[in-house]
Amino acid sequence: MNRSLTLICIFGCVLLGCSELETPDQASAEKLSSPIASFVNFEWSGELLTGSCTRPETAIDKQILYTVGQLNGFNSVGRLDQVAISDVTFEPVEAGCFITYTAILPVAWGARGDAPKNFEFLLPRDVSYAGQEKIVSKYTKNCLDWGAHDVDAGVFWYYYRPNKSRCELAEEDIVRLDATVTPSVEETEGMYPEYHKVWEDDVLNVVAIFGMAKEGGTAADIGARGYLGFVELVKKELGDSVQSVEVRGGEIGDTRYDAETPHTVVSATLPDGRAVNVHAFMIQSVTRAPSSFWTVYETLTPKADYIVYNGHSGLGQNVKRLARRGQWATGQYSIVFMNGCDTYAYIDSALADAHAEVNSDDPEGTKYLDIVANAMPSYFRSMPAATMAIFNGLLSYDAPMTYEEILSKIDDAEVALVTGEHDNEYQPGM
Repeated sequence: MNRSLTLICIFGCVLLGCSELETPDQASAEKLSSPIASFVNFEWSGELLTGSCTRPETAIDKQILYTVGQLNGFNSVGRLDQVAISDVTFEPVEAGCFITYTAILPVAWGARGDAPKNFEFLLPRDVSYAGQEKIVSKYTKNCLDWGAHDVDAGVFWYYYRPNKSRCELAEEDIVRLDATVTPSVEETEGMYPEYHKVWEDDVLNVVAIFGMAKEGGTAADIGARGYLGFVELVKKELGDSVQSVEVRGGEIGDTRYDAETPHTVVSATLPDGRAVNVHAFMIQSVTRAPSSFWTVYETLTPKADYIVYNGHSGLGQNVKRLARRGQWATGQYSIVFMNGCDTYAYIDSALADAHAEVNSDDPEGTKYLDIVANAMPSYFRSMPAATMAIFNGLLSYDAPMTYEEILSKIDDAEVALVTGEHDNEYQPGM
């Protein structure tokens, strides 16, 4: 059965869309597509030591977190909220508690059609507090990603790169777990966004949110430059069709929690009479967004065709917070792009559940919802172009593009993918 992982850690990055983690909930098993990734299942029998037998599942969660770092070393990541744990056994031993289990983890493997048949996880043997502190003290120098900084036991797992040539792990510190890799039956190919639903009212409504790279950033922050750059890209793409550009809200860099959010609205009428409305926002982060932002955001979501968040994933915290906000209208189809670090690992069922609640014909919550995510980190410098890739794809209704074609326009380093598109109906000519 699927179960949620308990993930509570703190982490910060500047150039990548990453930072702090919150606990993901259980999610439905949507189908997936990517121009780069292959979708596979990793299955292994695990074992570990921890200090006490009182919470064996929490100990398993802690060990599985380290798969994020090791898989990132192969441009890949697992869907943490959909890991299936079974056959759990535990017994008190002199060192604390010995636990065994079986796990099946859905993984977005960062090479199309090139996933291995077997994979060896090198995970910490002892996940107790003392055990994890020992791992940090012994292996921070040679076994982490080049960008690692401010490393402690709460974030070591994210940067963990045991396959680096300089990383020499003592056998008493790790367990070698052989995973069998099989193709996922959830993978799709050649699916389109629901163009007919996006344009059924002859209006494309876009909500684009940009977060700061650094807390308290100014207009010079790369996140703020992304916000301003995106607005210019939209104006350039729409050209003479632009009817108005309205700058609303407060100043970029205002760090007051109740500050009015910088907000730009671009409205256009295309040559064939269809309308485009783009609402771009600049926030410090999702978790620090003021109430004024949420008030405006939730007036826009009922008619939003395309929603994108660009910024720190917060190791899941920002992704989860945004997924739990918004008002959704019956029959309104939306594409939601969570454009941060490793967002495929952190998305859960919240958005699908919310859509299912307002659509009686959609018990899975995916008929009117597609979620785009990343299997790898998203760089702030690439965020405006990534946002434009889907925007331009939706504007291409005279020459419809598949998701593979649209996502191929996004920086390959992100390993962009889409989930929930398996029930899309659109075909060219509709």
